[in-house]
Amino acid sequence: MTATSTDIEQLRAKLKGKRPIRFERIAFMSRAGKLDKLTWSEPMPALAEVWNFESLLQRNDYDLDDASRPGQRDVYESHIKKIAEGIRTSDRPYLGTLVIGMDSDPEFVEIEEIQGLATGVTLVKVTVYEGAPVAWSVDGQHREISLSRVWEMVRDATEGDALVVRKYLEQSAVEMTLLLEGDPDILSTLFIKMASTKPISPSLIAVMDKGSVQNRLGQYVIKNAVLCQGRVTYLANASHKKRAEKNGSKFEGLYPAAAVRSAAAAIAGVGVRDRTPDAREEHLNNVIKQRTTGDTSGEEVLLEIGAEIVEILDYAFQNIPGWQEINDGNLTVAEFREKYLHSAAAGLHVIANTVAAARMAGVSPHEAVDALAEIPWQRDALKTGDDDKTMTHEFFEGTLAKTTWDLRGLRWRAGASGATRSNYEAAISNVLTHIAQEHPDLSTLGTDETFTKLGLIARKRGRGRPKKTAIATQ
Repeated sequence: MTATSTDIEQLRAKLKGKRPIRFERIAFMSRAGKLDKLTWSEPMPALAEVWNFESLLQRNDYDLDDASRPGQRDVYESHIKKIAEGIRTSDRPYLGTLVIGMDSDPEFVEIEEIQGLATGVTLVKVTVYEGAPVAWSVDGQHREISLSRVWEMVRDATEGDALVVRKYLEQSAVEMTLLLEGDPDILSTLFIKMASTKPISPSLIAVMDKGSVQNRLGQYVIKNAVLCQGRVTYLANASHKKRAEKNGSKFEGLYPAAAVRSAAAAIAGVGVRDRTPDAREEHLNNVIKQRTTGDTSGEEVLLEIGAEIVEILDYAFQNIPGWQEINDGNLTVAEFREKYLHSAAAGLHVIANTVAAARMAGVSPHEAVDALAEIPWQRDALKTGDDDKTMTHEFFEGTLAKTTWDLRGLRWRAGASGATRSNYEAAISNVLTHIAQEHPDLSTLGTDETFTKLGLIARKRGRGRPKKTAIATQ
């Protein structure tokens, strides 16, 4: 077996009585605001053999419950294969810049200035000794894995297309940027801001990005509400289950993190006025501002609101049909999906906005939840249609439910009608009107004032400009 250059360097260091070196490079040092960064070019063979996840680099699927290290989206095999095929078939195997992050511990990281080159740019020699903090992949994990696979295939090639690919890779280099940053939250947020090779799912952004108020509120609710424990997805289900097995826990994917974040913001006071992320953020900030006093900060108010949301969601989880059975251990998530309409995100929005309406109307959210528990959420709550030949859902037909004839099961079945805003807003409206009629103590839920605060009715605009009056011709 041939020793790598890194092995040889470490052996020489030990023989000379020096500390073993993990890696040493000549690099350009510059800054991005408070962030120091080092950039150099790495030959592709060295990148494939040394800068990989079996050697110098580490990566982890993002874990909301573990704040001790940064994380990323889960690795997509299909994406790796696509990139690898592009590398293998191109005579210009350009991969862009790969970004890694590491804490700049002065005990293990030495930076020697060689020469200033321009304002804010210096040529340096960086030496990282063994024992240094972990180097995390920040942006480029799919490209790194893809390159390693292609190099493994062609590095010993002596003829044919494989030899051509090998020669191209041997002549090529990849730009590396090392961010001298070790804070897991900062590195995870930088990943969200930088990643561009594959769109990031809204649910992963919801749990990783702490830069917005709506995300921090959603993360609090996901971490603390019983409904969310082991049931909120932000990675692929397989990755969640693998992580749960490793932790000795159980995972059953129910609601995506983005839906829980929206539901939390709705209950906080946004309602359905969240047609864009910016609008949701603006309305949530206004809610927090209205509750902030000289004795409390905005972040403290956010935590108070989060605790209120968790408390009412826990109550709903114990009392609303379907959720109640899951809470009691009498129903799996898979069975819940089969039997209940609020297993879809649209149903979650209906429940959340009913609670939001109660808070806005000044009535008990707990009584509103009790009223929600009386509504037929079961998919098989059907009635005969007007033509006496078809069946429809007795409450949610045309909003959360669309009843069709199941050819396989030979029965009528109410399936989800789609999580479109028009559908679940109509369902919210129907639920609020129904509860107001059936429960006199909750009658204010059905008023125009509550509908307006919630966002179901547009606010009336003030008087516009006065009409121009014609000027008589003299």
